Amino acid sequence: MIFLNLLNRIFGTKKPLSRQEIDDYKKGTGDTHEIEMKSSDSDFNTEAMKGWESADYSVKEGMERADKKMEKFVNNSSKGSSQNNKGLILSFSLFVLTMLALIVFTYQGNKAFNEQTKVDIEITEQPTRIEEVDLFTEIPVEKQITSNELKKTAEVASAIPNNNVEKRDHQIRNEKNIVIQPTTEDEKIELPIQSSGKISSTSKNTLVYNVAQEVYLHSLKNVDYRAYRNRPIKVDNNLEIGIPANLATENDKQEFQPVETTDITYIDYLTKTAEHFKEGQYKIALKRYLTILDTYPDDVNANFYGGLCYFNLGQFDKSHQLFRNAYSIGYGNFREEAMWFSARANYEEKNDLKAKYFLKKIINEDGFYSQQAKELLESIGK
Repeated sequence: MIFLNLLNRIFGTKKPLSRQEIDDYKKGTGDTHEIEMKSSDSDFNTEAMKGWESADYSVKEGMERADKKMEKFVNNSSKGSSQNNKGLILSFSLFVLTMLALIVFTYQGNKAFNEQTKVDIEITEQPTRIEEVDLFTEIPVEKQITSNELKKTAEVASAIPNNNVEKRDHQIRNEKNIVIQPTTEDEKIELPIQSSGKISSTSKNTLVYNVAQEVYLHSLKNVDYRAYRNRPIKVDNNLEIGIPANLATENDKQEFQPVETTDITYIDYLTKTAEHFKEGQYKIALKRYLTILDTYPDDVNANFYGGLCYFNLGQFDKSHQLFRNAYSIGYGNFREEAMWFSARANYEEKNDLKAKYFLKKIINEDGFYSQQAKELLESIGK
């Protein structure tokens, strides 16, 4: 055992020289033999010892200065590394934000596109104003404005002197049961203006509304446009049996055939439409009146009777515009009726303010409906 320890001491790995040992060796203190053995143990220790022997300062002082330089170097390196790390973090953050912005932008763009596509589809699937007629429901019969009511009104009005519609001297009928009532036998059909004047002799209204020549179709008064309606009415063959786009099934779409149109003269189409109105077939009549308005938007006949159809189908809000278009300075034939039924439509909507406006106007003009207007106004309350 003693022999092994001796061999290890001689040949075993020696610890490196410490700073203190080198200083002690330079001063001649300490175990010089042990220090010399360590210095000869490796080339590094040998070179270190030679270098420190020539130095005129202590190893401790020199190494402390070296330690400080090393510490400074390490600190600077750490700061640089920290700054680099901050730069990397900032770059990464910008990258992440950019990607998020792109994702959000893409999502919003896709969302807007999908919403627009949805709107376009909904618009495409919306029924036209003719197709939507099938969705309406008639109001109770007792509230409807029927051809009988209009006929009685016309008969009473024709017997009242100074009314805006003068009493005719005779009637001319043709094979389509059309009744033309000119003022004199010499008057030509081509001249639409029959008379002009105030609504009544006692009217406070200063405007003059011309009363055009009239033609009676199935006992319903109409302005005679025959000399001015050269363009035919183009009719879809499936107009009256069509299915609204939003209610059509897949089978309906698959069985869809190209729609052919038929040209019908204005007076023939208007006559058949008046027949539907007289029979109380308001949906069919309304579709046909709207078809006339597609060709002749200012047609007072289609506007007036179309407004009545909307009224009878409970679409009071839609009737207002047609009633407003049902008369003008040149064609005042339906003015009194349109104002009266506008008042009634507003009354049904419980829009008392507008109803009162029309009723007071009718009363002030002292026309045919003035007494009925007074009674309705009293029921609303002044």
